[in-house]
Amino acid sequence: MLTALACPAMDGLMLKGGYVMRHRIAALAGAGVMMAALGTAVPAAAGTAPGRAVPAATACGSWRWPVKTGSDATRGQVSRSISYTSVGYLDHLTPPASFGSYARDHRISWPEFRTWQISGVTLVAIKLEDDGDLHLRLRGAGKDMIAEVPRPGCVSSSSPWKTAIASVRSAVTSRYWVSSSRWHYLYRSIDIRGLGFFDEEHNVTGAAPNDIELHPVIYVRFR
Repeated sequence: MLTALACPAMDGLMLKGGYVMRHRIAALAGAGVMMAALGTAVPAAAGTAPGRAVPAATACGSWRWPVKTGSDATRGQVSRSISYTSVGYLDHLTPPASFGSYARDHRISWPEFRTWQISGVTLVAIKLEDDGDLHLRLRGAGKDMIAEVPRPGCVSSSSPWKTAIASVRSAVTSRYWVSSSRWHYLYRSIDIRGLGFFDEEHNVTGAAPNDIELHPVIYVRFR
């Protein structure tokens, strides 16, 4: 990206006999503005590919969306104490037998009232979903599960975790490119924290057998 922006300006300077044309000067000035803007960007972490602009989602999600974003009617009952756990432990918790209309705006199982943290887990891959969520595939000791980071614009201001969600989203997308068409494989060790959430079965790659997730993710640290 940097090279592509710099080339037109250099082309304007390297003319026959060192002659610089006025319209090339204008092009150089325009490129300079763009370069200055790039200079304010957050640098990518060492050894990683720079993040790209995340494609905009067509619409926010709907199914249990208040619960997914921490703006549900029972959000005040979520424990702020951190429960340290593993993917294997969460994978074996019993999911709800069904999801009625009450579940749309309410947490319905005790794991959904906990704030969970998994330390030293492998972030296998990331991908952008149609509802704007970032899917993070996690793996620990051979067990898999999904963590999700909602698009900040789809999170209600009533969510106590709105700012934390936005910070996590920025931390991920500033380091890695994200695509809605394919997984970006990373295999990076991270510490991750989020609210427990039981999703419906919808054949997501890397999902836990009981469809439990960390959703929303409210903290991440790259090791």
